[in-house]
Amino acid sequence: MANALNTFYDMRKVPGLKKKPSTSELLDWLKLLLVDDIDLDLVREQNPTKLIPPLHGALLKNEQDVQLFERLAFLARRDTRA
Repeated sequence: MANALNTFYDMRKVPGLKKKPSTSELLDWLKLLLVDDIDLDLVREQNPTKLIPPLHGALLKNEQDVQLFERLAFLARRDTRA
Protein backbone atom coordinates (compact mmCIF):
# COMPACT_ATOMS: atom_id res chain seq x y z
CA MET A 1 0.00 0.00 0.00
CA ALA A 2 2.86 2.39 0.77
CA ASN A 3 4.18 1.95 -2.76
CA ALA A 4 0.81 2.90 -4.22
CA LEU A 5 0.66 6.02 -2.04
CA ASN A 6 4.22 6.97 -2.99
CA THR A 7 3.30 6.61 -6.66
CA PHE A 8 0.24 8.81 -6.12
CA TYR A 9 2.29 11.52 -4.39
CA ASP A 10 5.00 11.31 -7.07
CA MET A 11 2.39 11.78 -9.79
CA ARG A 12 1.10 14.85 -7.98
CA LYS A 13 4.61 16.33 -8.33
CA VAL A 14 4.75 15.91 -12.13
CA PRO A 15 5.37 19.38 -13.57
CA GLY A 16 2.90 20.71 -16.10
CA LEU A 17 -0.19 18.72 -15.14
CA LYS A 18 -3.36 20.73 -15.64
CA LYS A 19 -5.07 18.92 -12.76
CA LYS A 20 -3.11 17.00 -10.16
CA PRO A 21 -4.58 13.68 -8.99
CA SER A 22 -6.88 14.10 -6.01
CA THR A 23 -8.04 11.77 -3.25
CA SER A 24 -10.99 10.76 -5.41
CA GLU A 25 -8.69 9.58 -8.22
CA LEU A 26 -6.50 7.79 -5.67
CA LEU A 27 -9.48 5.85 -4.32
CA ASP A 28 -10.70 4.99 -7.82
CA TRP A 29 -7.19 3.86 -8.84
CA LEU A 30 -6.79 1.68 -5.74
CA LYS A 31 -10.17 0.04 -6.43
CA LEU A 32 -9.12 -0.70 -10.02
CA LEU A 33 -5.81 -2.15 -8.86
CA LEU A 34 -7.64 -4.43 -6.44
CA VAL A 35 -10.26 -5.49 -8.99
CA ASP A 36 -7.51 -6.33 -11.50
CA ASP A 37 -5.68 -8.20 -8.70
CA ILE A 38 -2.50 -6.14 -9.10
CA ASP A 39 -0.13 -6.51 -6.16
CA LEU A 40 0.05 -3.06 -4.55
CA ASP A 41 3.63 -3.76 -3.41
CA LEU A 42 4.67 -4.10 -7.06
CA VAL A 43 3.07 -0.85 -8.18
CA ARG A 44 6.29 1.06 -7.72
CA GLU A 45 9.07 -1.15 -8.96
CA GLN A 46 12.54 0.32 -9.12
CA ASN A 47 12.96 -1.11 -12.62
CA PRO A 48 13.62 1.87 -14.96
CA THR A 49 11.81 0.12 -17.82
CA LYS A 50 8.58 0.23 -15.78
CA LEU A 51 8.28 3.90 -14.90
CA ILE A 52 4.58 4.04 -15.73
CA PRO A 53 2.43 2.48 -12.99
CA PRO A 54 -0.38 0.12 -13.98
CA LEU A 55 -3.71 1.78 -14.76
CA HIS A 56 -2.08 5.22 -14.42
CA GLY A 57 -4.81 6.84 -16.52
CA ALA A 58 -7.22 6.47 -13.61
CA LEU A 59 -5.12 8.93 -11.62
CA LEU A 60 -5.16 11.63 -14.27
CA LYS A 61 -8.25 13.68 -15.07
CA ASN A 62 -7.70 14.48 -18.73
CA GLU A 63 -6.06 13.08 -21.84
CA GLN A 64 -3.50 15.89 -22.06
CA ASP A 65 -2.18 15.00 -18.61
CA VAL A 66 -2.03 11.30 -19.53
CA GLN A 67 -0.04 12.13 -22.67
CA LEU A 68 2.28 14.47 -20.76
CA PHE A 69 2.91 11.87 -18.07
CA GLU A 70 3.62 9.14 -20.64
CA ARG A 71 5.97 11.43 -22.57
CA LEU A 72 7.91 12.36 -19.41
CA ALA A 73 8.16 8.68 -18.40
CA PHE A 74 9.44 7.81 -21.89
CA LEU A 75 12.08 10.53 -21.69
CA ALA A 76 13.13 9.43 -18.19
CA ARG A 77 13.41 5.81 -19.35
CA ARG A 78 15.47 6.89 -22.37
CA ASP A 79 17.79 8.92 -20.13
CA THR A 80 18.40 5.94 -17.82
CA ARG A 81 19.44 3.80 -20.80
CA ALA A 82 21.97 6.32 -22.07
